[in-house]
Amino acid sequence: MDAINDRWSLHIVRAVAFGASRYTDILRAVGAPRDVLSARLRKLTESGILQARSPERGRLAGYELTPKGRDLGVVILVLKNWGDAYRDEGVPTVDFVHTVCGETFHAQVTCQACRNVIRSGEFSVDGTSSGC
Repeated sequence: MDAINDRWSLHIVRAVAFGASRYTDILRAVGAPRDVLSARLRKLTESGILQARSPERGRLAGYELTPKGRDLGVVILVLKNWGDAYRDEGVPTVDFVHTVCGETFHAQVTCQACRNVIRSGEFSVDGTSSGC
């Protein structure tokens, strides 16, 4: 959580997940001040969420998500679902299409055992887990 506990980090991860890779593209998508964006990109890279991408044929240098960063993208999808449910009237939504089956989807947290959607109040913390 320390890697993303500021105002800009999740916005940066979202921008990169949605296709921004170069500094100027991320800056335009996020709108953070340049010094803040540079510091957050450095922090996200040091945390293993982003990695610098070297220029290759047909690709410019920039940033890309690591596997750790792509897994964080799932969290952003769930947050998007919450934002869509509580958005102000007149604010449009953006649909996502699952490229494997071609259908529109909404991210949900489900139980691995019974496959039911998990809702607030339907879970408890296991007292044997460490670190909480």
